[in-house]
Amino acid sequence: MAKLTNAADMAGTVGVDPTAFRQALRNAKFPWHKRNADWIVELDSAEHSSMRTVLVTLLKRKKPDADRT
Repeated sequence: MAKLTNAADMAGTVGVDPTAFRQALRNAKFPWHKRNADWIVELDSAEHSSMRTVLVTLLKRKKPDADRT
């Protein structure tokens, strides 16, 4: 049986706001994601890789803020 993950779990794991992550995913307009569908994917799938790429982008934007404190 395939292991699944979702946007909220992925975001929470690295300290990113899940709402911001889901918005970034919507903005990416992946052709494989249906409008208003949950962001649930198989681990290590192409879709999971796409979501990780968006998450890394958010983390890179977040990092300078953390350095200011």
